[in-house]
Amino acid sequence: MKKKKILIHGTADSLQQFFADKVSNDFEIVALLSEENIFGNFEVVTPQNLPKFVYKMIDGIIFTDANTNAPIIDFLLEQNFELRKIILWDAAKGWQFISVKDEDSTENIYFCGLEFHIRNENDIKFFKEINSYLQGTRQLKNVSTQKYPEILTQFFQLVTRQPLDLTNPKTFTEKLQWLKLFNATPIKSRLADKFAVRSWIAEKIGSEYLIPLLGVWNDFDDINFDDLPNQFILKCNHGSGMNIIVHDKNSFDVQNAREKINAWLAIDFATGSLELHYTRIDRKIIAEKYIENMREGVIDYKFHCFNGTPKFIQVIGDRNFAKHTRYQKFCDLNYNDIGAMFEDYPHFPYDVPRVCW
Repeated sequence: MKKKKILIHGTADSLQQFFADKVSNDFEIVALLSEENIFGNFEVVTPQNLPKFVYKMIDGIIFTDANTNAPIIDFLLEQNFELRKIILWDAAKGWQFISVKDEDSTENIYFCGLEFHIRNENDIKFFKEINSYLQGTRQLKNVSTQKYPEILTQFFQLVTRQPLDLTNPKTFTEKLQWLKLFNATPIKSRLADKFAVRSWIAEKIGSEYLIPLLGVWNDFDDINFDDLPNQFILKCNHGSGMNIIVHDKNSFDVQNAREKINAWLAIDFATGSLELHYTRIDRKIIAEKYIENMREGVIDYKFHCFNGTPKFIQVIGDRNFAKHTRYQKFCDLNYNDIGAMFEDYPHFPYDVPRVCW
């Protein structure tokens, strides 16, 4: 990810704490916003002497001390500085957010250079999810990688209520945890990257098996929606569940899509459960052709292989992202139900359509 160009403001102590935090490496510090040079060798600019065009050129201003925020923030807003570009950081609490209500009582939350319009429970849930990811990323950046096995072991026991033996893993699930930490190879990153994997598929079996690509961008605001058809899929390339299905461009909520995609782009997907191969993916936005089966919706076939040999098929279908529903079935290679199941997925209510492979 390209580093954001940032001005920074705070007391000498709070600035020193910020630069000791490894998340500071994610930003390109352009100048210190201060009345005097209180820290380091940065160029110093005062709010009053900062040309207005600079406000548009930078990606944000990080404030590292709550006690010094208010007067300068008020001044910036008087200069029509975008509220979403104000980023609050605290040594004890991490990233903080600003909440403002519109005249219609819609709550707008500004957090880490992102904005969230809170209109319903799903919006609240989405903001909390992004907040958790970014706070978790900060914590991981400040922990030695040597502690990752301990962190993953604790997480595994919390979720499964079972101990994790990374020294001598025996179960399928234990071996997956070992692979996360010790086998995060470049080829895994390429195959997990929804954009980079396209060239790999083209090389191996031919581009005719790819869903047609409509565009790829680094920034949401670079997308020209006039160039896209009435139906298409927007997705980020570096994680799971980062999809927006556009059934009708005429009713497409561009603002909502911008909020979601910008938030997804800010996420290091490896943070969730230490799938470290996601970290090195260069994050992008892609648009693909809209596809759909007539009756069952889009059906996802996952062939689980061991030592390069397929052993069983996981079929996920009738996905409804709005209602958070989907059907699932685990089969042998002849599509016989093997009885395995994720507890929160309902079973297929009809016969799984078979595919040749």
